[in-house]
Amino acid sequence: MDENIKILLTSELLCAWSYFERLVHAVNDLSKLSQLPESRELTQKMNFDLVELLETKVFKKEFISENVTQLSLSDLKQKCHNTTELFEKMIKLELNSETVLEVTVEYTNLIYEYAHEWHHLCSDFTDLSIQLPRVNLAEAILSPARNYEDLNDEDLLDLGQELEEEIDSTPRVHTSGLSIIDGGSKVETIEVEESSEEMDEHNISEDAIIPLFKLDQKNIKRFESNGLGSIGSLEWQRDKKYDHLMHEGHEAVFDKDYDKALEKFTKALNYKETAEILTLVGWVYSLTGSLDKAKSYCLKAIQKDGDYGPPYNDLGTYLLTEGQVEESLKWFELAKKAVNYQNREYPYINSGRAQMTLKNLPKALEEFSKALTLAPYHEELHNTVERLKKSIHKSESKDWEVNWQGENTKNDFDLPENDDSPLN
Repeated sequence: MDENIKILLTSELLCAWSYFERLVHAVNDLSKLSQLPESRELTQKMNFDLVELLETKVFKKEFISENVTQLSLSDLKQKCHNTTELFEKMIKLELNSETVLEVTVEYTNLIYEYAHEWHHLCSDFTDLSIQLPRVNLAEAILSPARNYEDLNDEDLLDLGQELEEEIDSTPRVHTSGLSIIDGGSKVETIEVEESSEEMDEHNISEDAIIPLFKLDQKNIKRFESNGLGSIGSLEWQRDKKYDHLMHEGHEAVFDKDYDKALEKFTKALNYKETAEILTLVGWVYSLTGSLDKAKSYCLKAIQKDGDYGPPYNDLGTYLLTEGQVEESLKWFELAKKAVNYQNREYPYINSGRAQMTLKNLPKALEEFSKALTLAPYHEELHNTVERLKKSIHKSESKDWEVNWQGENTKNDFDLPENDDSPLN
């Protein structure tokens, strides 16, 4: 097996193990989910499947104990840790490369399969947010949140009562090195002076979309056969997939297929977490009316890259939509100062819209005029500025606020559309 492929395969293996480890920590240490029958059943099923894999693909039957004992989740975690180390050593040994590749991929997918089940339990019954793995060659297959359709009403009622007794949903202070973010609080009043540490408390759980990750050994072989043996080219592959999914997501938004757009942008997020893709996921949530989720993704984007302007603007836009006008203006001001912002006129346009809502026409004119200097060919903006000037001029001898409330005022101003980051 080529040395670079060994490194790649090891990376995929450890990526899956780290994800599983984070989930076990959430289920076993940060909540009481491990006490649920569903979790106990998953523990025993995974142990059985793991033993079967080792018996049929790795060891002679004589090495395997005939009795598969009942394990706790902590015991299973240690067993998987030891098995992961075993496969890591197998990759380094001069063994049959085809067999090692096949069985390592199978073990990696076994981890992902059960991690997916436990992630659903965490999503359904706690406010914990577990960081998804940043995949390389593994594919993310999206699935909706569980609704336990296979349970009858009586079973569902029993499960609900059991959860009330066993699960402590109070957010806990997380002190370990694992990447689990305690969340659940919704963004209500957002102070502009917040530091990135303070923003952590606004993080919301990983929503309803939990991908099932799957590694295909054909992808690894294709990676090698195409002369992509260097690990450096792996990043190129990820970027290519990321760009393709971004393009498909934008097309889906254009077609108003928001479910598909969210699927594509979420998949792109699994290949590369950037402030841009986090902002886009939030944008799609806003298009479906889920403003709390939209705001939470803006905050995540700001934490990811404080120099990236669009999430500041978008967050202000969502607040403006909710009627929090003064608060929205604070975020538009931050967007104006952002270093990385291609369409810098947007926060000025949205500030103008906010001032119009406050019935401050002179200030609105000032904001729209500044936007016009940044986007001199914006015809709609030109029209708005001219009409504002005429209205203010007519109001010099009158109370312009009365003029604002006149019946025909709405028809006098064609405000620019709600401009935000997706047009970057």
